[in-house]
Amino acid sequence: MTDRSVLDLAAHRSGGAPTVRRVLVVSAGIGGGHDATARALVEQVEQAWPEARLRWVDTLELLGPRLGPACRWTYLVNVERTPWLYDLFYASLWRHRWFAEASKRFVGALVGPRLGTVVAQFPPDLVLSTYQFGTAGLVWLRRRGLSAPIGTWVSDFAPHPFWIYPEIDRNFVVDPSAVAVALAAAPGAAVSVCRPPVSARFQPGDRDEARSCLGLAADRLVVLVACGSYGFGVVEEAVRALLSLGDAVQVVAVCGRNRELRRRLAAMGEPRRRLLPLGWVDTMPSLLRAADLVVTNAGGATALEAVATRRTVVMYRPIAGHGTANAALMTMAGLAHTCHDAAQLAAFVRSVLPDRGERCGDGDPHPGGVPGTDGAEAGGASEIR
Repeated sequence: MTDRSVLDLAAHRSGGAPTVRRVLVVSAGIGGGHDATARALVEQVEQAWPEARLRWVDTLELLGPRLGPACRWTYLVNVERTPWLYDLFYASLWRHRWFAEASKRFVGALVGPRLGTVVAQFPPDLVLSTYQFGTAGLVWLRRRGLSAPIGTWVSDFAPHPFWIYPEIDRNFVVDPSAVAVALAAAPGAAVSVCRPPVSARFQPGDRDEARSCLGLAADRLVVLVACGSYGFGVVEEAVRALLSLGDAVQVVAVCGRNRELRRRLAAMGEPRRRLLPLGWVDTMPSLLRAADLVVTNAGGATALEAVATRRTVVMYRPIAGHGTANAALMTMAGLAHTCHDAAQLAAFVRSVLPDRGERCGDGDPHPGGVPGTDGAEAGGASEIR
């Protein structure tokens, strides 16, 4: 099934099938999820309007050489070192509508004029946003006359108040279970469900062929541990829990751009048949097809890519704020399992070892459905406490 979210957005104001000549893509280089979502949307644009001109804007770069990096640094420090502070901010967005509205207006006033310069130079027929600060700036412009259709795609499974705006033509979420959450975040907003906004490269495929191409074990349960480009969270703890299961499991740990994490994993001295630490890779579609289970901790792009590939997702000790919310909603929707400590993770993986080959012909112990479609739903999702 082909996702029509970009086409539906373009037709929203015209009532037909308009010719789109200029498309503005608003993203941000903070982690890899926002840009991954944007690349998936660009694929749709290129299929629908091959002659269209594209302008890609990094919201944090627009903020300048000091403020942009400061925003990125603040996010990293909050998630890694002061998760309680990030949780407090996230909870405050939900508990106090005035705080959410004031925060969105403040960011909008900061980003909007800078985006306005881009819009003046490149008047778009269509605007696609995958970063909430960028969307806040677009709302600032909409209030001042920007008429092009604007859509925002939530690159997490669970939306929050900073993601959703009544002024935006379409706010896209990836599962029906997220619609009520989005409307609670911004009553009156136009919310639609789309397929996971991931590249077409992420789709089900032959597990054995993928393993052969990647040099992975054919006779073990392969667990892919992937926690985004920053390698957030307690990755080493998850890896050690998986290694405790013995030679029946091969762990592939994708550390993203976190070189120190990769170094620490390599220092464990495990042979490749038990642990393969990798850095930033361009082979994630193949790695996902090769895996039986995907262990992650935030519920963003990696989790959506795993769901699109119909692989079982295990959320392990989700990170603060949006990570915890994503894990809870994905588990409720039947698209993930959540484990809160090493013993639970090991017990869950051990539970799928004996009958791994009997449950599903491609080696997926709990084949998952793709949200936003009429396909099969995931089986056996649970909150493991």
